[in-house]
Amino acid sequence: MGMAGGVANAAGETEGTEVAPLVSSTVVVNEVSTRGLNGQLDEFIELHNMSSQPLDISGYQVRIYSPAGVVTDTIVVPAGTVLQSKGNSGQYVVLVGQNFSGTIADQTNVIPFTLTTAEGIPTAGGVTVQNLAGTKLDGVAFSNAVTQAREGQAAVPESATTDQLNASNTRNILSTDTDNNRVDFSLQLRSAGQ
Repeated sequence: MGMAGGVANAAGETEGTEVAPLVSSTVVVNEVSTRGLNGQLDEFIELHNMSSQPLDISGYQVRIYSPAGVVTDTIVVPAGTVLQSKGNSGQYVVLVGQNFSGTIADQTNVIPFTLTTAEGIPTAGGVTVQNLAGTKLDGVAFSNAVTQAREGQAAVPESATTDQLNASNTRNILSTDTDNNRVDFSLQLRSAGQ
């Protein structure tokens, strides 16, 4: 018995319909810093393997969104990038901007990037990670307007104030993913690769 509009998937929805994202059990955006002591291009994005198995993320895409929700840049993870299982050295990949000034605790997977936009990662924008099929695995937005990256309520954005120049939006130590950015992320001291 077929359904009008397409074949039903396991959730009972037809192909082609948008399915609400599920809490990620593989790769999450774990930490994002849109600026540092060296200004707007002193930035990084950290991805974390939440699974108990090594994961080859070659070709995965990290998309950068403007405050209007438009993709402004895409970083493609290089071939041969394997994240080790959660709790092991190599469980993170840290994508670093051209003026990155911080330190990285686990330097197993460090990938430099240069964005086409002079401003870098927008403070009121967002970031997502997509697998090879183009499926969004996880995202974080710093404004409720960035619906493509936002999960639940937006995370509190970094500001240009002196006390927050060494801050980043970071998940808790367990990398909890509830699909609500305001719950999952908080402003903390930058801690790339840990």
